[in-house]
Amino acid sequence: MRYSTVLPVALAVGGLAAIVVGVHQGLVHVAPGYEGTIVTGWGGRLNRSERLLAGVGAVGVVGTVATLRWRRAAVVPIAGGGVVLFYALRAVYWHVRNTTLYAETTMYDGDPVVFVLGAEPFLLVVGGLLLVAAGVLGWRRLGRGHDQPTAGTPPSTV
Repeated sequence: MRYSTVLPVALAVGGLAAIVVGVHQGLVHVAPGYEGTIVTGWGGRLNRSERLLAGVGAVGVVGTVATLRWRRAAVVPIAGGGVVLFYALRAVYWHVRNTTLYAETTMYDGDPVVFVLGAEPFLLVVGGLLLVAAGVLGWRRLGRGHDQPTAGTPPSTV
């Protein structure tokens, strides 16, 4: 078994798993040691952007499998990983700018509370980086000039 064939696909599947687990986690949590809960407007089902992130991860796996045959398909997992990274960084940036993360604040009833980042942004960053790594390894796996005919192959007569 050649590790150069299995490794990019394994990285992409690991990235998809991290993304799927990540979208089921919370973006912001109440810090341990403080009482309080975060009430969201939805009942726990995945929203549209979280379903799209999982789909982007699945397309990244398919693109990585396609790099086993076509080197140029490595663009798919690299772009998918970039989309996942952009989403995670944008969400964290928004919460840092608009909420009081890691600083004690008071609730409406006067109780102190601290909001911290949950597991979702960290898992999405890991998943996005694994997809990018899978694309880069898929690109580098075959070396230069694999998509072009070699000196030993006869020219096609089309």
